Amino acid sequence: MPANLKDLKGRIKSVKSTQQITKAMKLVSTAKLGRAQSNVVQARPYSQGLSHMAGRLLEVLGESGQHPLLQANESKAVTVVVLSSERGLCGGYNANVSKQALRTIEELESSGHTVHVVCIGKKAFQVLSRKWGKGLVPRLASLEDALDAPSTLGGDKGLTLITTPFDKPTYDMAFRLARGFEALFEEQTIGKLVLVFSRFQSALTQVPSSETVLPIEPPVKAMGATAVEPIFEPSVKALVEAVLPRYLANRLYQALLEAVASEHGARMSAMDNATRNAKDLERKLQITYQRARQAAITTELIEIISGAEAL
Repeated sequence: MPANLKDLKGRIKSVKSTQQITKAMKLVSTAKLGRAQSNVVQARPYSQGLSHMAGRLLEVLGESGQHPLLQANESKAVTVVVLSSERGLCGGYNANVSKQALRTIEELESSGHTVHVVCIGKKAFQVLSRKWGKGLVPRLASLEDALDAPSTLGGDKGLTLITTPFDKPTYDMAFRLARGFEALFEEQTIGKLVLVFSRFQSALTQVPSSETVLPIEPPVKAMGATAVEPIFEPSVKALVEAVLPRYLANRLYQALLEAVASEHGARMSAMDNATRNAKDLERKLQITYQRARQAAITTELIEIISGAEAL
């Protein structure tokens, strides 16, 4: 068999193997996307309700009392938390998040801020360490180590990767991380906290977003709010003290859920496209192989006939 036929046969076999892998990855991502999308959809009503409650409390409280999380401080240090994936093969998901992070960092640095980047997910960490963090010594820390050492979460210019996996985020993880950033903000170690993540819309659409979560901006007033002042129990100030830290943790938790769902949606779509491309490539290779095989057989027949006529 001619060498080119052997090569074609090997390529067809390789494409079939790749197709089986991408198809399996698509099925896995589809199952994970179902759970992740369900988590996002179920968490949104609570997030909206908490936002409405916080807005109503701050509206009633007015200027009579300001919570520390609402007041901007003089610190020029900013922590940017970038949420990406631990693994690749998810299309342009990580590239889009990294580009959004680079744009956000550039805007902050151009306005005179000192930026410390905290990455959750190593793919964005790898991109930022090459394109932004040249000359910096990257830090690796688990969630517990990061909370024990506040310098890994902000203060000076730096790049930190939190190695604790957040592929199955819990509210407790988000709450602990939010308390760490809250302490840095109240100590004026940082003056702003920005989240960069991909907002989930559908399996085919994920929107890279930047969102400032500290200082907390009072949520927009609810539509149709009446002028009647409700009766709060306990006092409004006590409720604000309890609600605002939860509001901050919830925004971080919601961003983690959105990022996980976006990752699985992007991977499912990418693997589906890869499977279809593999099928098309296999079909084209099969046609090329059959044509080459037929040409080789025709050539051999011509040689046999020519030899017989010569005799």
